[in-house]
This record gives sequence, structure tokens and C-alpha cells, in this order.
Amino acid sequence: MEEKDTDKLLHSLKNAKSFKSAISETKPYTVDVEIKNYLNSWLEKKNISKSNVLKNAGITEATGYQYFDGKRKPPREKLVAITIGLDLTLEETNTLFKQIGYAQLYPKHPWDAVIIYGITHHLSIEAIDDLLYEEGLKTFIC
Repeated sequence: MEEKDTDKLLHSLKNAKSFKSAISETKPYTVDVEIKNYLNSWLEKKNISKSNVLKNAGITEATGYQYFDGKRKPPREKLVAITIGLDLTLEETNTLFKQIGYAQLYPKHPWDAVIIYGITHHLSIEAIDDLLYEEGLKTFIC
């Protein structure tokens, strides 16, 4: 199926005669909000185990496995940590966030700016946490 751009979908929703017709026209183009599907596809793409990702992300296996299994929805900060554990690029991270409905990393937000720096410079979660701490921002490891 051919992709339909966001502006066309928005136009369809705004000009629909009924909710049913709007949904039937736009539904084939909506994103899958099942975070577990995206996380597990990244595991395959990066050829890395869940346990290694969680270790690199500084997340306990008990909690992390619940994110990967879809039993719990990770808060944005934990999902950032997981993307760091997966060694995703900034573009891959923002694409993932967009696909699942999370706010993309925004350079004007101080916390996000530190994360962007860390991701683009391939820093570990611990090194990023140190930078967050130095800036007086919320750290991953509280």
C-alpha cells in the first residue's frame, strides 16, 4: 500500500462527513502504537539481546522485560535509556518516538539537549547521567 502523507490524512479527517468515513479512510495509514513491536524489531536489526540492551540502558531486567513484552509502557525517560542501550542514532530515536506517539527529542529542552549530545557522541548511559547531574537535571539513575 502506498504511504499517505500526514497533511493529506489531516485534511481527510477535517473534511470528513462522518467519523466512520474519516476512520475508514485514515486507519490503513495509522501507526502501530505497540511499543513492544518496535523494540523487538530493533533488537533484530541491531542483533543484540534484551539483556545487553537493558544492561547498557541501566534498566533492571525485571522491569525491562515487561517493556519488551508489552506488559508495561515505558515512560519517555526509560524509552530514551532503551534507545541508548540499543545504540540508536538520533534520527532512529526520533523516528521511533514519532511512530509510537512520544515527543521527539527537542534541542531547546535542556534535558533533551543533554540526551541529544550523548546520543550523537555515543556516550554510555552513565556518562550521559553524569552530564545530566552536572546540569542539575533529572538523571536516569536517581
